[in-house]
Amino acid sequence: MQRVVLRSTPGRSARLYLLALLAPFVAVVLALMRPRDPASRNLVWIFTVYFGAVFYIAANSASDSVRYAEWLREFHQADLRLSELLGLFFAQGSHYQDLYQPLLTYVISRVTDEQWVLFASFGILFGYVYTRNVWFLIDRIPGRIGALLVFLLVAYAFHVNIGMGLNGVRMWTALHVFVFGFLHYHATGRGKYLLVILATPFIHFSFWLACAVTAIYFLVRRFGIAVYVFFLVSMVGSALDLAAVQTLMGYLPLPIEERASSYIGAVDTNPDVMEDRKNSAIWFLQINHWLTAAFFTVSASWMVWRGGLRDQGLVRSLLVFGMLLYGVVNFVSYIPSLGRFYALAEMLLLAALILFVAVGAGRKRLDRQVIGAASMMLVLNLVLGVRFVLGFASIWLVSGNFFLAPFVNADQSLYELIFYVMRGMRGILG
Repeated sequence: MQRVVLRSTPGRSARLYLLALLAPFVAVVLALMRPRDPASRNLVWIFTVYFGAVFYIAANSASDSVRYAEWLREFHQADLRLSELLGLFFAQGSHYQDLYQPLLTYVISRVTDEQWVLFASFGILFGYVYTRNVWFLIDRIPGRIGALLVFLLVAYAFHVNIGMGLNGVRMWTALHVFVFGFLHYHATGRGKYLLVILATPFIHFSFWLACAVTAIYFLVRRFGIAVYVFFLVSMVGSALDLAAVQTLMGYLPLPIEERASSYIGAVDTNPDVMEDRKNSAIWFLQINHWLTAAFFTVSASWMVWRGGLRDQGLVRSLLVFGMLLYGVVNFVSYIPSLGRFYALAEMLLLAALILFVAVGAGRKRLDRQVIGAASMMLVLNLVLGVRFVLGFASIWLVSGNFFLAPFVNADQSLYELIFYVMRGMRGILG
């Protein structure tokens, strides 16, 4: 699958990077207007770091970011040696289940307790893999990017977006690292990208599930139709009950079983998860869940029917793995935190669909019409993605820059500002 990448002069790229430091929002707008420019992905990467530097944290909320900022302050005030912190990772029942976020927080805490430094640091790794995953697809779209592909790319970019990615940095950085490893392994065949996939449990422990599904995938990837049948059955099948899952966990190697049990117990009392459960009752989130599931059922079925499994390329690999993981998650999603793996399966299926439309078997007019009609089921999901970005973006994201970031207070989100302005306009207009 040939990449389409334009060349850029070093002088022009340097000017764009300087602009990204002085006016990050202006630079990212220019990048999105010219996505083929080689500097564009790096401009969005820099913007992601800046997003972290002016990240809005709603005090007293159940957001993960509140807890990460508190950890930074505690680490900064405590006389905690690195060896003591490392010892906590292996203690039974410890809430330190991952390495990446606690270690990075510890390193930053040795210098400062300023949260803008921590979240900007979160943006470095997340921004890199996020931008590479988006531009991996852009680089492989030949010619003009039509309206359908623009919509699918935007839906892909907002599905696990910058706002939610920096707020839940452990889970969503691990997700994008996994996608990065999967895409590049199947594009190049280089074993180092499998190591990238295997490293994801160190970012978020629950990715042992994704690694286990990866091992199963290598065993069953030749049986695409069987995976598709499993995917369909899982959409309407019954879920395993908790007692059965606990019995199965008893057969895991002892260290894994202990950590899995403590992880599930910790998540069960996590205020963020409790908030997720409360939000699940909101009607539009329920509608979005069913519309999203319907979209991926229809799009996966259409790709299978139109020959997506006949090719041995990247589209087939993404389609088979996405359906396999989606099916597995259907059976375990009631376990706290594991339902978030729908996002990983959906990211891979969206990538398969984009490449299917752009360079695969689905380039005919009928395919575009069917997929275009089905894509309307993603509109609500896209709106919610934009909502999450605005909810974690401070007003300084638009008007500030890196040199102002240390001196400003991100005390209001863009979502709140827009809400107040719209309410004021309604009052004026009567």
